[in-house]
Amino acid sequence: MSATTQGLAAPPARLLIVEDDQRIAKLLIQFLRSEHFDVHWLQNGEEAVAYIQQTPPDLVILDLMLPKMDGVEVCSAVRPDFDKGILMLTAHEGDIIEVTALNAGVDDFLCKPVRTHVLLARLNALFRRQNKPQQSLVEVQDLVINHDKRTLCRDNTNIPLAEAEFELLWQLATQAGSIVKRDDLFHLLRGKEYDGLDRSIDMRISKLRKKLSKGNPNKDYIRTIRQLGYILVKD
Repeated sequence: MSATTQGLAAPPARLLIVEDDQRIAKLLIQFLRSEHFDVHWLQNGEEAVAYIQQTPPDLVILDLMLPKMDGVEVCSAVRPDFDKGILMLTAHEGDIIEVTALNAGVDDFLCKPVRTHVLLARLNALFRRQNKPQQSLVEVQDLVINHDKRTLCRDNTNIPLAEAEFELLWQLATQAGSIVKRDDLFHLLRGKEYDGLDRSIDMRISKLRKKLSKGNPNKDYIRTIRQLGYILVKD
């Protein structure tokens, strides 16, 4: 599925690639432009932060290892005001890197060497999450979740969430009081089948819990149902 088939070709979806390896960047640019994306390329982290803040793209493809600021630092710097998807490219696998990046607000990962068909599938999954039509407002306990504005409020105070955190909360909120299976969340948010080992959803749940409980530590919002998934508690 390309930007055209998503109905994003007028205008094309704007992608920012932040990659210091010119060979990899040129291959990605050539492929993504053939899929009708509007692609802008930068080679260091400082330039990426300035560009995202001044001209926010529809989605960012962000390398982990960059000059001046690495990918995690870039993500941390832009996340307070940038709520679109961030896909991180990395040549390194490991829980420490993934936890650090997820905590900074990364939405998904892709290991190098990049397989273009997998990259396209991940991008389309992120776009579907950003553009999927839903009911616009859900209220659960003292939380008010607005899908159109992609905001979470409690007591008229906004609680900032990264794109992946918001989408995770939204899935729980629209099924509040019911078990939402980890496998289903993984497939929706990562665009692939759950392998039984990946803990990225658990990490995101943990970070989401911390944000929800900030200023209200005794409130029970999300319960874990062992070996099944999670419930957003109704009351």
